[in-house]
Amino acid sequence: MIIKSLIVENFRSFYGEQEIKFATDRDKNTTLIYAMNGVGKTNLLNALLWCLHGEFSPSFKNRNDILNWEAKRRGRKSYHVTVVFDENDSEFIVKRSGGEIDNFRVFENQEGNLVEIRQDPRLFINSIIPWDMAGYFISDGEGSDLAVDSEGMISVRRSIRDILGFNVAEKASEDLGKIRSEIRADLKKVDKDKELSDIEAKVQLYDERILKTRRSLEDNKGSLEKYQLQIGQVDKKLGGSSSAVVKQLQAERTRMEGERVSLKKELRSEEVKKISLIREYSWVAFAHRLMDEGLEFIDESELKGRIPAPYNIQLVQDILSQSECICGASISPGSEAYERIEKLLGKAADPGLLNRLQRARSSLTSVKTLSGQGRGRLEENFKRCSNIRRRINELDISIEEHSQRIGQIDDKFINDLEKNRKVLEGKIYETTRSIGRLEQKLEEAVTSKKEYQDKASRIVGLSSRAKSIKHKLDIVDQMDEVILTALEEAEDSIHAVLKSKIDGFLERYLRQDYQVKVTSDFKIGLMDRNGFLVPPSGGQGAILSFIYISSLISIARERRDSESSILTPGAIAPLIFDAPFSKLDSKYAPNIAKELPKLVDQLIILMYQDNDKKVDSTLKEEGKLGKVYYFTEETAADQGSKLTQELVIDGEAIPVTVYGARMDKIVITEANIHD
Repeated sequence: MIIKSLIVENFRSFYGEQEIKFATDRDKNTTLIYAMNGVGKTNLLNALLWCLHGEFSPSFKNRNDILNWEAKRRGRKSYHVTVVFDENDSEFIVKRSGGEIDNFRVFENQEGNLVEIRQDPRLFINSIIPWDMAGYFISDGEGSDLAVDSEGMISVRRSIRDILGFNVAEKASEDLGKIRSEIRADLKKVDKDKELSDIEAKVQLYDERILKTRRSLEDNKGSLEKYQLQIGQVDKKLGGSSSAVVKQLQAERTRMEGERVSLKKELRSEEVKKISLIREYSWVAFAHRLMDEGLEFIDESELKGRIPAPYNIQLVQDILSQSECICGASISPGSEAYERIEKLLGKAADPGLLNRLQRARSSLTSVKTLSGQGRGRLEENFKRCSNIRRRINELDISIEEHSQRIGQIDDKFINDLEKNRKVLEGKIYETTRSIGRLEQKLEEAVTSKKEYQDKASRIVGLSSRAKSIKHKLDIVDQMDEVILTALEEAEDSIHAVLKSKIDGFLERYLRQDYQVKVTSDFKIGLMDRNGFLVPPSGGQGAILSFIYISSLISIARERRDSESSILTPGAIAPLIFDAPFSKLDSKYAPNIAKELPKLVDQLIILMYQDNDKKVDSTLKEEGKLGKVYYFTEETAADQGSKLTQELVIDGEAIPVTVYGARMDKIVITEANIHD
């Protein structure tokens, strides 16, 4: 999206029709618009927002008083804004009117003819620059400070979700919840036996419990991360103490705590392994007695006196049927020899019996072998767990001794830090336990819900109407699960990307060696080279805002061609800033002015001129300054002793306040700039 022009008519401070034609060159892609404070910068930015989306920025006041006062005095009752932009090699014209005339239309320029688009204009504009992302491209620098908490961290989860395109999916999930409730109400009406509706009522209770537990779990994990961050900051202060004793004790405690964390992780792994070993060898333990008695019974003596298999039975039968011994002697029925051979059938080995005995012997031998292996592996595991627990106990005692020694140091600063650390340790312990309980509660709720769902699927004798409603309910559940899974995966995947981008912009914008800390619940903060959080204030706060917005814009740009069926695609749009440098220290401004035009295809800056910040000169030196406009305030009042306000553009002084004019109004004028 490249904005070619903006026309405002009787909108707030702009009387009549005023037009700005923005820089659209690929290289000279920046338009500067100068205005004195209170003259109309925010009005112009909001005219653009209102034209595209019918909304205003959060800091925009008196939203019901838009019609220009002079126009109202002269009998005008409507105000109008027109935006012309290019998108995918096509030119579109957006027209919105307010007041007595309330109208919103979008046209496409087709070979000089304006053809109104058939699509709903709101949907069309949202497909190019979604409303939930527009506020990050069209940014009110004077009214949208990022809120910094007591730890110097900024919560950015909502904006991350906006830029990832969560809005529509979240609303869809909410709607599915309402639909689910309506379907369950219908089910109660048709389920005469109440069996299915009672089960669904239980499932609904578990749905609510799961949602509540997940929120509590998320809150607790966020708190745990905050406490861990705080205790880390305390440890860094203790480790940087001027006292050699404190520094040494803290270093040893940190080392031991690190070892304890590793050992606890190893112990959890060994406990899991123990369960696996018990599952693998438990049947061997129960078969141990059978193995001893069975192998003793299956003995060579049991087979004595029997002709070796597998030909024994068949051999005897052949001799008897042919009446001839293998030696050639005649064996006639009724003879003593015939009768003796016939008796061998009772002792002859059956191949099937021998085969079963051999398999039994093999299995019992395997049990004997596995019994020895299992015992050895389990003994090794139990011994390993015991050794780890012993070492953890030793570390607990030693860590506590080090903590007591640090607490006994005669230094108030050290004492206060150690007391604070003790409190944080308690909070970490309790929060960790709470997380464990919540995880168990969540697992139990999910399991119980699944059991009831399985029970519902096994119900027989349902009416066709009840079956149909149950099928709808299943579809709603499946759709909601797909949406929630996609949102969770998208949020999880963006952590590393966000950190990488912010660190990259920090390197470009700041001279200090800073890195960003991004928590799991999307709070960001600056950390210096020593790992200390730097609460952003003044210039650094403004810098962090720039860096964060830059990162969001970059992510949105990369997601422009996303083919997700659930998340709204990103956007490529102009970056429009209102007063972006007002709170920025002059030492940072040139770097920002140098880097911002590289971030987007088009940059529009509305600002009060401050020559100390060298914004215009930097843009010009970088070959990025395409156009410059300025606002002139014309007033019918006499000048009297008031000074004439001036701008200096390309060395030329330009008055921007005109007294004794015919009426009060703001005039937008393009300045001549030279290469």
